[in-house]
Amino acid sequence: MTHRFEQLLNSKTIIVGDGAMGTLLQAAGLERGACGESWNLEKPDAVVKIHQYYVDAGSDFILTNTFGGSPTKLSVYGLADRAETLNAAGVRLARKAAGDRCLVLGDLGPSGSILEPYGNAVFADLKQQYQRQIRGLLDGGVDGFIIETMMDINELRCAFDAARELSDLPIVTSMCFQEARGVYRTMFGTSAADAAQTMEAMGATVAAANCMVEIDKYIPLVKQMREGTSLPILAQPNAGQPRLVEEKAVYDAKPETMMAWIPELVKAGARLLGGCCGTTPDYIRLLQAWATEYNN
Repeated sequence: MTHRFEQLLNSKTIIVGDGAMGTLLQAAGLERGACGESWNLEKPDAVVKIHQYYVDAGSDFILTNTFGGSPTKLSVYGLADRAETLNAAGVRLARKAAGDRCLVLGDLGPSGSILEPYGNAVFADLKQQYQRQIRGLLDGGVDGFIIETMMDINELRCAFDAARELSDLPIVTSMCFQEARGVYRTMFGTSAADAAQTMEAMGATVAAANCMVEIDKYIPLVKQMREGTSLPILAQPNAGQPRLVEEKAVYDAKPETMMAWIPELVKAGARLLGGCCGTTPDYIRLLQAWATEYNN
């Protein structure tokens, strides 16, 4: 069976995702450090509105507002017992905005725990926690999953195994990298090429990188990922590096400035394009206009 996200991959050369959720939640009034996933129940109209911005900007797929939706992460806010409900609600809100205009990927971010041997979290236990989140996402009706902003390849594998045991839907796997002596690596030392190779060996549908560095740094990063995999590659850069202004992160890179790097990013090997922290619907609108011309 070919799933809808796989059909999308087969139908277009360049595919456009969405941009930052947290940036727009904060602009809508979410306090710094507060639980954005709680808005799936407390302020659903605000979440739908943000999704709608990206749908109207031309996203081919959007991510649910469930980045911090693992029970482990939600426990910080006393919401672990509502994990399934919050995740299912997040999918339904994204679906309400998407309609039949774009696809919806269930977003799984880092748990906040550190796996053995670096920390105290046990792989099997953490997998069960992720499965609670995944069951909620499946109940809501996702088209696939994205496991993103991962620093530890073992936690990525943990979330991936959790999803694959419950579903055969497509899975995008995304890690964060920074450059050191010409090589892009995760915080735990895994190179971009090795990470991409591992993603493909796991059975991921798309290999990806997100967050951490500016768009120009994604060009050598994507090239190094391409050395390790033949999978489609998704690049989701930040809108520059953050500045703290009145206790809020401000990102200065303008959409037009970021767009200047897109041809080189695609030449480096990226087929799916989106944005992470600080990126907005204006950036996605420009991306889709460029992608439409490229695809035609």
